[in-house]
Amino acid sequence: MPKRIYTIVVLTLLVSISGVRAQKTTIDSLQSILRTLPDDTNRVNNLIELCYSYSNEDIIKMIETAHEALACAKRNNYEKGISQAYGLLGGAYSDAGNNHKAIEYYLESLRIAEERKDLKEMALNYHDIGTVYVEEKKFEEGLRYYQRAIAIWQQAGNKKGLVTVTYNIGYAYQEQGKDSIALKYYDQAVLQGEAIGHNYVITTSMINMSAIYLKHKDYNSALKYIEKANRLAKEGNLNNLIAEIYGIYSDVYLAQGINQKALSIAEEGLVLAKKVNIRLYVLQNYKRLATIYQSIGNSSKAYDFLSYYMSLNDTLKNEESRVSIEHMVHSYELEKKDLQLTVQSQQYESGIFRRNVFIGSLFGFLLLGFLMYNRTKLILASKQRQLKHYTQSLLEKSAIISTISEELEALKNSTEIVDENMEKFTRILHLKIHTEEDWENFKKAFEEVYPNFFTKLRYKYPTITASELRLAAITKLNLSIKEAATMLGISVESVKQSRYRLKKRMEVPDDSTLKNFL
Repeated sequence: MPKRIYTIVVLTLLVSISGVRAQKTTIDSLQSILRTLPDDTNRVNNLIELCYSYSNEDIIKMIETAHEALACAKRNNYEKGISQAYGLLGGAYSDAGNNHKAIEYYLESLRIAEERKDLKEMALNYHDIGTVYVEEKKFEEGLRYYQRAIAIWQQAGNKKGLVTVTYNIGYAYQEQGKDSIALKYYDQAVLQGEAIGHNYVITTSMINMSAIYLKHKDYNSALKYIEKANRLAKEGNLNNLIAEIYGIYSDVYLAQGINQKALSIAEEGLVLAKKVNIRLYVLQNYKRLATIYQSIGNSSKAYDFLSYYMSLNDTLKNEESRVSIEHMVHSYELEKKDLQLTVQSQQYESGIFRRNVFIGSLFGFLLLGFLMYNRTKLILASKQRQLKHYTQSLLEKSAIISTISEELEALKNSTEIVDENMEKFTRILHLKIHTEEDWENFKKAFEEVYPNFFTKLRYKYPTITASELRLAAITKLNLSIKEAATMLGISVESVKQSRYRLKKRMEVPDDSTLKNFL
């Protein structure tokens, strides 16, 4: 199932590096599966997957689905699902720009994860809360949560989580101008990324390291890291990063007065920026080209690119203002929707409470019924033990008689003169394994446990014989063929044949056993 979104801050942009699946086909597939699922934990997990799919398409749908997952998880006392649903609600509000609400939900998710000692969910929540604070420039608070996430990822051995939060700590320090600390964390992120083949983190770390070295006029180091970043970005087809890399490349050469090299790279960067349709990079390259042309004395070109820069900058600012307003409206709509869903949930829980009061009033009667039922069970268990004891006694008696019978047969075969009394005794042994009195006592004990067993068989199969009734009873007790043969005083083969005939008489299906049928 999909994981919580890991985010990496690249300069001033948040970029998702998770494998969130938001294709329409995935949504349709999950919705189709959802219609077949009962109200259980599988349904909760399906709803959570559906939330991830909605995250890039429809945030209102995402919050509705997260609330549905939350309600279903609560009904099933599924604490992991409850924690995940709260985390998703936090993500929805974070995306909508309502960070206060986002942190409320993240903290609730974290509380449950801590109670469950769920390291993964704890680390994700610490990381997400830290990211919200960093976005708000509350770096001290954000770094505190990032450090908690690092400690847990190390404990859990989750290298992907570790490299992500290490990078974001570097970004937080860079944003504060604490470049030496930022470089230390970026360097750690590079080493961690190389250990697991995480090229995106390696590349973005090197881009930001190059920018820091450029700021401090260490051009050799800046060039070294931007060249490495460029190579990795091309190998991984990270085209959006290549456009940014070319911008820093150009700035390094411009800072050293190598204007023509700076110009050609800036022009390539502008083409790439337009190709990947990242207008921020287009804007930066317009300004960069205006500066370069001014440096080489081409005022006309400098004026043209400055005009492009100002026009696009105005457009982006207007859009930023519009997006800000839309975020406010969106956040209001989300909170309104959230309130509606919360009220519905409370009404549902209130209904459950009233129902529970009603159920509670019946509890005494149910308890009384349970005690009576338990007493019946105890009596039945006693009768079962009595039947088992009686059956075992008959088995032992039958086994002894069988042994005597075998010994007598051996004696007869080894003696020329057979005593007349011995012949009579042998005939008695072969009449029946147990007497009619034994059978009646056995039958009584059996029907204490299985009431009307024989009556039902006679009613359903009027032609059933007495020996077949005995065989049915012994089969019901799940005795082995050998034990049945011993009790009935016949051979194992005879028991098999008798069972086969009884199965045919009762028309037992071929795919069922006589024991199961009885």
